[in-house]
Amino acid sequence: MYKYIIRRLLLMIPVLVGVSIIIFSLIHLAPGDPYSAMIDPNTPTEEIENMLQNIGYYDPLPVKYTKWASRALTGDLGYSIRYQEPVVDIITRRIGNTLLLSVLSLTLSVVIAVPLGVISATKQYSKFDYIATIFAFIGMSLPAFFFALLMIKFLAFDLKLFPISGMQTIGSGYTGIRLLWDVVHHMMLPVIVLSFLQMASFMRYSRSSVLEVIKQDYIRTARAKGLSEKLVVYRHALRNALIPVITLLSSSLGFILSGAILTETVFSWPGMGTLIYQSILNRDYPLVIASTMLLSICVLLANLLADILYAVADPRIKYN
Repeated sequence: MYKYIIRRLLLMIPVLVGVSIIIFSLIHLAPGDPYSAMIDPNTPTEEIENMLQNIGYYDPLPVKYTKWASRALTGDLGYSIRYQEPVVDIITRRIGNTLLLSVLSLTLSVVIAVPLGVISATKQYSKFDYIATIFAFIGMSLPAFFFALLMIKFLAFDLKLFPISGMQTIGSGYTGIRLLWDVVHHMMLPVIVLSFLQMASFMRYSRSSVLEVIKQDYIRTARAKGLSEKLVVYRHALRNALIPVITLLSSSLGFILSGAILTETVFSWPGMGTLIYQSILNRDYPLVIASTMLLSICVLLANLLADILYAVADPRIKYN
């Protein structure tokens, strides 16, 4: 297993190089000048051309990429055009907010949805199964931004249970426990939205997977031995039924750094999703490239984690 992990990590290097070339090329081939918003319109054209020449704007694309890659290897991801500070500092401030929101919502969705999916499968065609299926289809069909706006309308405006946006009350000056509660209060709505939408997919996958597994011969054999239904389902069936759920979980983990871009934007949550959205709108090339590369690394690591979890869930899977 250790050799397999090391080999996969080494194979990630050429993949990341290829991804970086594609991302860098696509962004820099886009028409327009990303520095136009930074330059005073009264500046003479000759002075503008000199500045662009000095920063390497007119360099050939391979030269631009080589300069960027050499700096990136030393931890220098560039200088943000919009925020006027190093990209690393901006991402460092935002990444914790996204991890807090995404990890909590993903954990809640898995902890709630998988047991519901198992119960729905073991009670197929019951009232509980029909109700769970209806809620799952609603969750899979609702656009994230629309559901977020509904939650704001009913829970924030009408019932006034939660704040509308932001991460904490502006100008409150809270510290300690009051600050912690204020952050928790603000994050409830985006967590509800993200958890519900992810919960729908996890519940449907776990239900269909358990239904497929409990029809296998070894499950009938376990029942014939006199084992209780709970032991048959949760010890023998569920473990093998987790393979598709692990696949879905790994894909969710892969995009965890991007947060839910629309959800974070609707709730003005200061995370990576909002940062990526704003950097694209403002043509902040260094920030877009760095954020996208971090997302690519997360996807590759999530795929590796999925392969490892496959072996944990199913002992028949071996890696040489």
